[in-house]
Amino acid sequence: MTDKERDELLINMANDMKNVKNDMNNVKNDMKERDVILQKLSDDMKERDVILQKLSNDMNNMKNEIKEIKEEQRNLSRTVAKIEVEHGEKLQILLDVVTGQDEKNKEFEKRFEEDEKILYRHSDQIYYLQLKANKRKPIP
Repeated sequence: MTDKERDELLINMANDMKNVKNDMNNVKNDMKERDVILQKLSDDMKERDVILQKLSNDMNNMKNEIKEIKEEQRNLSRTVAKIEVEHGEKLQILLDVVTGQDEKNKEFEKRFEEDEKILYRHSDQIYYLQLKANKRKPIP
């Protein structure tokens, strides 16, 4: 090997070393960028976990509120049913009173008609008797 070949070989080796150093620096830079990206991903995942935990808590709160609303609705339904039953009973009592009053009114009307007939008959009898007795003038 000649000096020239040796020098070229050394120069090539030096250049290759520079290229390897550059490649190593590029790899280091890529690793740093990847570390930054991984850190950002990790932070994003932590933030996502916090958001998911908050959503989970909100869902649990909503479930509890829905249970409370359903229980209140059941209580309200029971109250409405009780009011409807009581209202129906009161309406039945009123209907019975009105029906009973109507029956009493019919009885009174019938009795008044009978009394009126008796009064007319008595009036006719008195008129007839007065005419027979010829003592007084008939009542108009």
